Amino acid sequence: MIARLSANLKAQHGEPMVKIARPGYQYFCSKLISMTTFKPDKISQSQFNLPKPTDPEIQFVDVPTENLGVTSVDHIRASYTDQNPKGFPVAFTVHGTPGSHFDFRYLATPLSEAGVRVIRINLPGFGSTVKPHDFIYTPVNKANFIFGLLQAIGINKADIGIGHSMGCATLTSLVSTHPDFVSLYALLASCGIRPHQTMTPYAIFPITVKLLEVPLLYKPMTAFLKTSYAMLGFNVAKTVKDEINNCQRLCNEIDFKFHAKNLRLMGDKKLPVLLAYSLNDHMVQNEIFNEITPLLGLKTLPEMAEAKDKGGKRHYDKWMQ
Repeated sequence: MIARLSANLKAQHGEPMVKIARPGYQYFCSKLISMTTFKPDKISQSQFNLPKPTDPEIQFVDVPTENLGVTSVDHIRASYTDQNPKGFPVAFTVHGTPGSHFDFRYLATPLSEAGVRVIRINLPGFGSTVKPHDFIYTPVNKANFIFGLLQAIGINKADIGIGHSMGCATLTSLVSTHPDFVSLYALLASCGIRPHQTMTPYAIFPITVKLLEVPLLYKPMTAFLKTSYAMLGFNVAKTVKDEINNCQRLCNEIDFKFHAKNLRLMGDKKLPVLLAYSLNDHMVQNEIFNEITPLLGLKTLPEMAEAKDKGGKRHYDKWMQ
C-alpha cells in the first residue's frame, strides 16, 4: 500500500515497490516510484529523504446527489485540497480505507513542484466530507461522486487519476461510468479481484455492517472495529467520527467482478497505467498483483523477475540494488 507511505502506513509495507507503466507522463511516474520505495525499518522523514509535506487549505464544494442514490439531501458538502490550481497536467487522488486527502501530502509536493495540479479528494464519511445516512458506497455512487466533485470545480477532463488500495476500485469504476474522463491511471497497492488477506474472511463485513445498525450494539461494535484496525497498524486516533465504521460499509460494497471488468477494459483500451505494490506487503499480498496484471496486459512478478534490459541484466536485480 502506498498512500500512508507518506504518513501513517510506512510501517505497514515492505521493500521495494514494484513498478510497471505504459508510456506517458514519465516524470509523473518516476516521481511516484521514487516516493514509493522504502524499507520497513526506516520510517522517519529524514531516513526516507522525503520532501517537505504540503497541507493546502481544505476547500469545500457542493456535489449534487441526483445520481448518488441519495434522497435525504440535494447535495453533499465535499472537501478537497487543490494544490497548484493553475498547473498542468491535472491529477486527482482517491484515498483508501481508512484514509483522506492527508495521505498524499508527501506525494503532492514533487508533483506540484513539477507543475502538476494536484486535487486530493475526501470521499463521503472520510476527512471533512460528511456522509449522508443514505449514501451507499457502491462503485457507481463513488465514481459519480468523484466525477461530480471534479465537474463542480471546473474539471471536465482529468489527466491523471491516482488511487490507493480501496480507492483504486473507485478510480477504475470511472472507466465504465465516465469513459475517457481520465487519461492516465496510477494504482497504488490496489485491491484485487477478490478479497485480499486482511479482508478475509470476507463474511465479516456484511455481519459487522448489520450489527452496526442495531442501536444497542453500535458503541461496542465501534470500539471493537477501532481496536481491530489499530491491530492492523492503522492510526485510528487520526480518523474522523464514524470513519472506521464507514470503512466496513465501503468494503462491504466492493464489487470485485466490476473491478475486474474495469481493469480488463483498461487493458483492452491500452490505457497508460502505473501499477505499484510492495514486494512484502502484509495487507495486499503479491498474488493480488499477479492476478491484476494480466487483465491490464502487463507482466506478472515472475515474468518481470526474468525480464532483462538490453545489456542482459535482469530488471529484478536492478530494482533490488
